[in-house]
Amino acid sequence: MPTYNGGRYLGESLDSILQQGVRDLEIIVGDDASTDDSAAVAEARRDPRLRLLRFGERAGLAGNWSRTVAGARGRYVALVGQDDRVEPFWAERLVGLLEAHPQADLAFGRRSFVFTDEHSRSLLGDFFERVYPAILEPFYSSIGTVITPDEMVGAAMRNCFEINLVGEPSFVMFRRDHAAVRAGFDANMWQMVDWEYFTRFFVDRPILHCADRLGTYRIHAGGASVDSMQQRRHHEEYHYLLGVVLRRFAALLDHEQTARLQQRRQEIRSA
Repeated sequence: MPTYNGGRYLGESLDSILQQGVRDLEIIVGDDASTDDSAAVAEARRDPRLRLLRFGERAGLAGNWSRTVAGARGRYVALVGQDDRVEPFWAERLVGLLEAHPQADLAFGRRSFVFTDEHSRSLLGDFFERVYPAILEPFYSSIGTVITPDEMVGAAMRNCFEINLVGEPSFVMFRRDHAAVRAGFDANMWQMVDWEYFTRFFVDRPILHCADRLGTYRIHAGGASVDSMQQRRHHEEYHYLLGVVLRRFAALLDHEQTARLQQRRQEIRSA
């Protein structure tokens, strides 16, 4: 659980992990030089499974995600947001999928969305309450438990890879020995950093889908989603992501798909 000034919700998020049915857990809190009480909130849990890493210098979102994940020692890793909540069966469901399907390196589940303030709802309410569900539900209905690379690329192409179909990191689990873990998160990105990371897992291997709702993604004025909207970073990041996708999936994309992505990239550049 990477954190930066997350004390307001951090305790509730940590408690939801500590209440898991799976007891063999290592919980790492990576504090990105917070100036609030984040470290104290973590230390107050006094659970032997919890380890606090206090970093003296800020690394930013991608940097802190990378160094927090790098501290993990378990077979599987989940990157839980400092303000999200997971269900008591969250770990059991995702671990069970990965154990049952050794050919896959990532498993993800569904989640609920909740707004904590009217400002965040005014900025992102239409997307999370109408647009995103309208994209996700057809995707969910078209897939099974095991999703092949071709199926994921086909689904992502419906929106030219602009939409994160895997979802927020809190409801995703992956194998620690995957090359993506060693490489870390892309520091060139902010809001789409998780989606770029997850695409590395379905280049040549399937990924796994859990139909259960595994927790709640909290949207609030201090969250990354609202921050990204305020700073208008999306177009710049999306243009960068399309370049990554064109290189990464060159062997899976047909001529028409490649042309669509190239055209979309040009449109973003010209916007």
